[in-house]
Order: sequence, then structure tokens, then C-alpha cells
Amino acid sequence: MRLCVREWVRPVDARCSPERGRQTTSGCSLTMPWQSGSGRLNRQRPMNWFDPHALIDVLGTFAVVGVAVLIFVETATIIGSILPGDSLLFLLGMTLATKITWFPLPLAMLLVLLGAILGAQVGFWLGHKFGRRMFTKEKAWFFTPKTVERTRGFLDRYGARALILARFVPVVRAVMPTFAGIADMPARRFVTFNLIGGFAWVVGLTGLGYGLGLIPFVQDNFEIVVLVFVVLSSLPMPLELLRERIMARRKRPDAS
Repeated sequence: MRLCVREWVRPVDARCSPERGRQTTSGCSLTMPWQSGSGRLNRQRPMNWFDPHALIDVLGTFAVVGVAVLIFVETATIIGSILPGDSLLFLLGMTLATKITWFPLPLAMLLVLLGAILGAQVGFWLGHKFGRRMFTKEKAWFFTPKTVERTRGFLDRYGARALILARFVPVVRAVMPTFAGIADMPARRFVTFNLIGGFAWVVGLTGLGYGLGLIPFVQDNFEIVVLVFVVLSSLPMPLELLRERIMARRKRPDAS
């Protein structure tokens, strides 16, 4: 998604090429792939669930609502972990920064936040309602009774931090609500930190995309910028686990 931003400093007659925008007396009127004027989905391009640019392209003028639905699916079901949630939020912020959609930033954030929170609540409910019956058999491949007990212990120890930081870790944010439901985490506790984590994730990434979206370097290196942010935001969880393990090892000789 490369927008004609650099051309704003040039004379009006040279600001936009036909391929990148249309010339106006006030400057460059940005033209994005979904600006067909029909208000419908763009069906000229096939859906690619792994490419955030393609997803927003296909969603067309329904991009904000579409992203909210996709975020709901990602956080509600384990299979939703294949969706590029971080990239979608960042790209949505970039899209809103161009002012080419009537959606104001606060309303867009609110809709996507609702999708993220409700999705995690559904995942928690599914885990609590059906998880133990489906995944806690002795011969289960992953969710064995031993795994459930370990998960319960992990959430008892890191509950608040785990739920908040999990939002910023791909795949983990899709399975953490189900884990919490299977491990019988108190519903009120889950709701509290689901709200905090969802708010930090949605507002943080969408706001970051909105603030940096018109910077040429960010536009040219979108995937790298998102990857760097995801890596940096994913570090606290493993570092915290490593710190706890080191502290536990240091205490063992003292106990003996």
C-alpha cells in the first residue's frame, strides 16, 4: 500500500500520476484499491487470508466492519490463529490516516475493540463449556488432564500478565481464552483482563498505524515495521517466564 504522500511538496500539476491518485485543486486525492465508488465488496481480487492488504482490498468500503469481524473470528476460535490480526490492525490505522473512509478513528477503534473482546469471551465460553469434555481425555493429543492442571497453575501465577501480553503474541492470543476456559479461570477475572488486554492491543496497534501511516518509510516497509513491533511486543512473556525459572533455580539450593 504505497500512498502518494511525497508528491504533496511538488507543484499541483505534478503531484499525482494517474496510477497513484487523481489530481485536484487542493492537492492529491488518494485512491486506494477499494475506491470504486460502488460501496460494495471488491470481487476483482481473490481472497487471501494471509495477506492483510488483500483482505482489506476485498472488504472494500466495509473494511472497518470486516476487520472487526475477522478480529472476532481470530480471538474466538483456535483455527482463527491463521489470520494476520496485528497486520490488519496496523493497516487499518494506515487506511484511516488517509481520510479516504468516512469512519472516524474512535468509532473504528470501538467496533474493532468490540470484536476483539467479544471474540475472546466466546473462546473462553467454548473452553469452559465444551473444552473439558472434548480435550481432557487421557488419550487426548494435547489437552490432557495434566495439561489442564499445568495451564491452571500457569494462569493462577501469571493470570493478569498472561492475558494482557497474550494479545500481542500471534497464535497465543487465539488459544489463551480457550485455555482459560478449560482451566476454569474465574469469569470475572477473565473479563477484567480481557478488557484491558483488548484495549491495549486494538488501540495500540491501530493508533500506531494511524500515527505512522503517512510516513514514506513505513509505507515502503509495512511488513518489516509490523514484524519488528510483533517481535518486540512478544518478548515480555518469554522473558518473564525465563526470569521466573532462573529465580526458582536459585532458590532450590537455599531450600535444601
